[in-house]
Amino acid sequence: MPRNGIFIQFGEAHIRKSGEYVFKIAESAEELDDYFRLRHAVFVEEQKIFSGTDVDERDRGAVHIIALKGPGGIMAGGVRCYTTGDDTWYGGRLTAADGYRNGRVGSGLVRFAVETVKSRGCKKFLAYVQPQNVNFFKRLDWKPVGGPVEYEGVTHQLMEADLDSA
Repeated sequence: MPRNGIFIQFGEAHIRKSGEYVFKIAESAEELDDYFRLRHAVFVEEQKIFSGTDVDERDRGAVHIIALKGPGGIMAGGVRCYTTGDDTWYGGRLTAADGYRNGRVGSGLVRFAVETVKSRGCKKFLAYVQPQNVNFFKRLDWKPVGGPVEYEGVTHQLMEADLDSA
């Protein structure tokens, strides 16, 4: 049972409810379209990390987790998780929509991502995070691995989740 919110598992369907937010695996074409639109707005238009699109080969087969707010299901954020073919998983493209960058959406997404990949046999969960987000991840029981590296042309820190504390 997670520390915050409720984690419900029905077969492969996972949902976490926390306050006015629902964290879940994107299932419908509409949910995926909204998530990819949000990623584009943040990583292509706002941060200019990518040109044209941030969608890549890792999106195929990835688990796309979203945060929805309220009864209307407003897209508040998302993260993708993918495996490298063994027991190692990576989280990436963590994003919160403008107006939802208060830590609640991001922390809910990260916690739900950890729960989700653990339920799929993950033994090591890694993520490349921008330096300004390292302390955020540390508060969620992640630890730095090595020093800063260039990832997608931007300085990032590789972080590893403490799967035993999750």
